[in-house]
Amino acid sequence: MLLNATHAIIGKFQVPKGLEYMAVESYAIHLRNLINFFYPPNKIRDTDVCAKDFFIEEATWSKERPELSITLKGARERADKEVSHLTTLRKYANDNDKKWDIKPLACEIIQVFDLFCKYADKVELVSLVDDLKNHYSLIKSLEN
Repeated sequence: MLLNATHAIIGKFQVPKGLEYMAVESYAIHLRNLINFFYPPNKIRDTDVCAKDFFIEEATWSKERPELSITLKGARERADKEVSHLTTLRKYANDNDKKWDIKPLACEIIQVFDLFCKYADKVELVSLVDDLKNHYSLIKSLEN
């Protein structure tokens, strides 16, 4: 879904007036989900699925993944405040920094996804990875 939303936003798909933020909200939600999957917050539930669950030794993922970057940390916090919760910290439509850095954030999380696929032990990810990499190549080729 993140890649579909990224493609829709970068490709500037035409949507009816009033629905233009749908793709952006979908993007933010799915980006936040992936960040939380790769970098779980301190408080997780037993039913939450995290990247470490796909390793025979859970500590392997913590060793192999890069540190959570400032940009991904900021994107997670922003999605928490602007999309996932009703809060006074939402940005107004006319705020200068309302716009998301769609393509750079998608590219950054895909790099983490690539490392996850490289090191994951427990599952066969080949067809899923091939499909996502093809979609990712399409996104990378789009101009800002």
